[in-house]
Amino acid sequence: MTNKKIAIFDLDNTILEMDSDYEMVNYLIDNNYLESKFRKINEDYFNSYENGSLDIDEFSKFSLKPFIGMNMLEIKNILDNFYDQILSSKFNFRMLGIIDNHKLKGDLILLASATNSLIVSYVANKLSVKNFISSEVLFKNNICTGKVRKPYALGSGKLELVKYFMNKNNFNFKDAYFYSDSINDEPLLSKVGHPIAVNPDLFLEKKCIIMNWKILKT
Repeated sequence: MTNKKIAIFDLDNTILEMDSDYEMVNYLIDNNYLESKFRKINEDYFNSYENGSLDIDEFSKFSLKPFIGMNMLEIKNILDNFYDQILSSKFNFRMLGIIDNHKLKGDLILLASATNSLIVSYVANKLSVKNFISSEVLFKNNICTGKVRKPYALGSGKLELVKYFMNKNNFNFKDAYFYSDSINDEPLLSKVGHPIAVNPDLFLEKKCIIMNWKILKT
């Protein structure tokens, strides 16, 4: 095992003060990539994520449908505008400072999000974070298929993908930090030596009290 430590960060409502998957669908509706009738469906998916009951397979099919058949350049143009209009003003500066502090200590930063890789890779690049785990969108001949490689980076799937990354890079869970807001991340929070709940949802806050996990309000 390496002596270098790892600090893992969730994205939505942790580094970002919003849910980027949810807001991307709203952005696609506002810009006529999706019909307005899908706004209510998006809201229902968001609520199911909040209470830990999201069917991520169905949500991924729904949220990625507008990108099917697009190449990376077309998708990047959408992401550029989405970032400029929505994401760029939604960073949690306290969390950005914590990321910088971990970097100064020599810790490796890993972004780990259930959000699709189109968004996560884009934000990781903006943050100069080389390593990330996400729900990986599959391409064929540079064209988006709308399909996602299993497992999704949600719940136990996120833990599985992080475990693979850590084993490959000789990190151990005992010294690992993980920052998240969501009860969906309970499997990974339960595994690391330093679980930290950031503005936790009601379900996670109750879990933190039971487990004596650190709660960070920003």
